[in-house]
Amino acid sequence: MNYIFKGSLRGLLCSDCFMHLSHIKVRLYQTQKGQDVVALTAANPAQTFHQLSDKELKSKEKLLIAETTTDAEGNFIFDLSEKQKYEGGAFDVDIVLDNSFGKKKQPHERKELQFHITTLQPMWKERIENDRRILVYYWYWEIIAKWWCRILQLLDLWVICGRVVDCETGKPIVGVKVSAFDVDWLQDDPLGIGWTDNNGYFKIYYTSADFETTLLSPWLNIEWPAGPDIYFKIESSSGTVLLAEDRQTGHRADRTNRGNCFCVKLCVKDGPTGDISTTPWFIRIGNYNITNDIDAMTGLTTHNRSFATGIGFGFFGGVKLVGYATKKVPTAPGSPLYYRFRYSTDGATWNNVTNAQAVQARLVVGGRVVNWGPGTAFQDVVIDPNQPASVPDALPVFDPMNPSTPPADHVLHMDANGWVRVDQSVAAIDNGFYGPLAWLDTNTIVPGGNPLSGIAYNAGDPIPAAAQKTGHIMHIAFQTTDNPVTHTNPGDPNFNEQVQQAHIYVNNWSEINMLKLEELYSGGSAGCNPVSAHAHVDYTADHELIAAWNLGVSSNALPGGITINHAGVSGTTPRGNNDKFDLANPGEVTPAFPGGWPSCAYSMVLSTRRKLTNGENNDDTHPNQIIFCR
Repeated sequence: MNYIFKGSLRGLLCSDCFMHLSHIKVRLYQTQKGQDVVALTAANPAQTFHQLSDKELKSKEKLLIAETTTDAEGNFIFDLSEKQKYEGGAFDVDIVLDNSFGKKKQPHERKELQFHITTLQPMWKERIENDRRILVYYWYWEIIAKWWCRILQLLDLWVICGRVVDCETGKPIVGVKVSAFDVDWLQDDPLGIGWTDNNGYFKIYYTSADFETTLLSPWLNIEWPAGPDIYFKIESSSGTVLLAEDRQTGHRADRTNRGNCFCVKLCVKDGPTGDISTTPWFIRIGNYNITNDIDAMTGLTTHNRSFATGIGFGFFGGVKLVGYATKKVPTAPGSPLYYRFRYSTDGATWNNVTNAQAVQARLVVGGRVVNWGPGTAFQDVVIDPNQPASVPDALPVFDPMNPSTPPADHVLHMDANGWVRVDQSVAAIDNGFYGPLAWLDTNTIVPGGNPLSGIAYNAGDPIPAAAQKTGHIMHIAFQTTDNPVTHTNPGDPNFNEQVQQAHIYVNNWSEINMLKLEELYSGGSAGCNPVSAHAHVDYTADHELIAAWNLGVSSNALPGGITINHAGVSGTTPRGNNDKFDLANPGEVTPAFPGGWPSCAYSMVLSTRRKLTNGENNDDTHPNQIIFCR
């Protein structure tokens, strides 16, 4: 029998603001012998939640059932089968965060913290999926602000969650830039910026380094009092200053020495009070604002916006086009809104983003609150070419024979010209779509692949010009209309094309990562020779946007580590490097080869990483490993 455990996790910053527990580990454990399982499952998670000590971690090592990672919105899925030896009983739920969580820059040393949430005894409900009988349980949990803010303190992550409204009407101010500063005794520290969403909310993330550093650093880092003293500046998307608080505002009692969670409400006069019901916008590529976070000339990122360093990065793969799609056309309030994206590689010839250019996967674009049995339930509105399209605006039908089955997706499709009709259901949340509006596969427009395809090339040789592939600028535009058949040109009633376009640099070419140890193949061997007196290493690392490369050797025989001293085996400069050298040459490696290397197995790895992002996550490190014996 298969058990499907689905859940969602988030942490509260204050009563009306939260963070998704994105990309963290979730671990399930068997309950320990001798515990009162009934009492544990009945306990309130707010009382059972705690950080695990080293002793507790050690005691649970052999009890692990399974581990998974949450997505960007804190959702996770466990598929528990006979492999995990799980039979439907109670289990402990733990989460693991490390000190890179939410950071712009990765810490030098990664440190994990594990927390126990609760002990669950799921009430499994039977379902049939893809002709397979399974048992399903859904679970949702929020970490209360008291505990979540303490966790942020342990991680050295500070968050400002605020809302900007019109001073007179109280309406939310949408799409404005909020900058936060710390009043310092020598120089005010910029803490970061955020953009308001459809409801006027914004978040700004920073660390203690952003406000502890002074002009005298590193000899004197001081912040007095302990936390930042905060004031704000608000600007429109065109750069007009809507609010510029005096720095003395940071000395007010409600702004002084703020903690890791700081919630604030700001107001401006004569700001853009239009909400999602009146102003459709295209504003981001993933997490990167199209006007402020991407250089308009180079198409490379200028700010950190994802969970990894992102300055000077190009784009690759599937990118989400994010913005607001109103339910109705602003100039025709009774007409449903249709939207689409267009692309160009030369700024002159434009094509529609259709299903052929879309990532062939499920994309959540909206949500509904629907009547479901005796209560209500959430239903996702999705663009998914792999599911049949739903009847426009139709509501799901509750099945009393399967009361635990959640509402199926309400599925939308692009038409042949790329138009998407915004859901008009009365059950829709936010009166339109807010978030990802389309998922563009950049490979279909700026293709890449293996740069060495059809080219005879050996590791360590100079990089041939034919293999030095480059990317290309892509322009993206956003259009809306009330009628995708007749109103599709400038001047047509109720047709609009957003003035601001996205200009992104796309490179989908794989990096060249080639590594060879010549002795393994000497005498015509297939790579099984032992390595003794010499070890000739040939390597090549190349890409137009290479973030880093590194060549290293390790072995259990040398627990103190092995250091390659040869110049150029690591770096961050564009186009990488290529070279050939012998580990046996004097000074090339520490301990010296071969005398300082005991007979054992060794691992040599050339790791490369491209300076590319999909807007939410950066490219992974790609290792090329050789195992050899000495």
